[in-house]
Amino acid sequence: MKKLRAKSGIMVVALAVGLLLVGGAVSYGQELETVTVKAWTIGPDDPSITRKTNLEDASTRLNKYLEAVGAKVRVEVEVLFNTENWSSFKTANLIALGTRDPERVADIIVTGHEMIGPYATAEYIVSLDDYVAKYPDVYDDFIPALWNSTKFAGKIWGIPQDTEARITWFRKDKLRKMGWSEEEINSLPKKVEAGEFTLDDLVDLGKKMLDAGVVKKGNAIWHRPTPGTDWFQFIFAYGGEIYDADTGKLVVDKSATLSLLKYIKKLVDLGLTPSGMSTIAWSEIHSNWTKGKIGIFLTGGSWNWAEWQRAPYNLSEAEEWKNIGWFPIPSGSKGGKPVSVSHPLVHLVTKASRHKELAFLLVTLASSNDLNTKHALGSGHLAIRQSQLAYGAYAKDEYATKIAQVLKYTHFAPNHEKAPFYWETLFKGAISAVETGAVSPEGALDFFVKRMQSELGDQVIVRE
Repeated sequence: MKKLRAKSGIMVVALAVGLLLVGGAVSYGQELETVTVKAWTIGPDDPSITRKTNLEDASTRLNKYLEAVGAKVRVEVEVLFNTENWSSFKTANLIALGTRDPERVADIIVTGHEMIGPYATAEYIVSLDDYVAKYPDVYDDFIPALWNSTKFAGKIWGIPQDTEARITWFRKDKLRKMGWSEEEINSLPKKVEAGEFTLDDLVDLGKKMLDAGVVKKGNAIWHRPTPGTDWFQFIFAYGGEIYDADTGKLVVDKSATLSLLKYIKKLVDLGLTPSGMSTIAWSEIHSNWTKGKIGIFLTGGSWNWAEWQRAPYNLSEAEEWKNIGWFPIPSGSKGGKPVSVSHPLVHLVTKASRHKELAFLLVTLASSNDLNTKHALGSGHLAIRQSQLAYGAYAKDEYATKIAQVLKYTHFAPNHEKAPFYWETLFKGAISAVETGAVSPEGALDFFVKRMQSELGDQVIVRE
């Protein structure tokens, strides 16, 4: 493994310097020139600050290599890190990208893979197949399945920056108060994976928590209060699809979507979930969860583990292992497979960039095992490279190695330009409307189907 890392590092250095020399960006006997490469990154969780610092560390390494060969050029990176929310980040990006002005557009954008479709269609980013081919010892080492999230129209448009697993969290301490033995608690995830414990069983468990008085009314089962790829998990869990690979069209599966909407209504009607769930702030969700006021967090993510260890929540990892457990989203039917959705973030290189080659070199160096492992362990994300799984710090981390097993159940959102519109409309126009009681599941489904057809036309397939 050490030989592989060394070989990859040497190759990157050689190609980096060679590229600059051949391209005329470096010459001897001149004054030192500094090239600025700009990057936009996002958390929005604070622990994911390494999306920013890894690019900065990559520039430090590249500058050392350039200095070693006497090159008269240095790279300076200006990296913005957004901690507000995804909506503001994407909006700001689109406004700037629309100008196509190199002075206003970053060279590198770290964002969700779902933006590949819209950005590629608008010609805001460049395909990266030729760049990837220059560094086989690095990119052949990436986990193969992750490349599926980077492709659009048969080309690679992004480099995986990290990935994660969407999961269901549950409070072990609540189950202990209900009289569960440690053996019963530890066997629960195994029952989910075996298809013995379904979404309906999760409802029953929430009811038992409420009846036993270990949680207050409305606090048995909480979920994310915002749109996201997470909601596709339930469509998959009920046997539905969201994308037709043969035609490249999005799919609205009416049966599976109606099952999801009826499930949401059931959670509210039984007093397990508050009808105003979509108005609760993330900070309040995490605060109530870490204080042990919630029994089940239905749409959590692997990164929460690290997030809860930091201020203002300050759980110790020992407390987490003792009182918090996880499993994938259970199947909607007995004997079915559980579900997870992964939302890889990717490095994109913009078409407006004047320094595409340098930008890609920085991405390549930022993807090294040590830097990406620092990010993964510090922010609760998962490995992107196969050799990283055996890399010292990562291999020794019990949580990282165990949570990665959920990836066997994962799906990706399609890189269709209207995929973000799909999940925004599903949540805002259907899920939250049913949850507040504004409309019935059937009424919400009817609205959702018509809205999708109106927006997408023949680019959506509606299945009964």
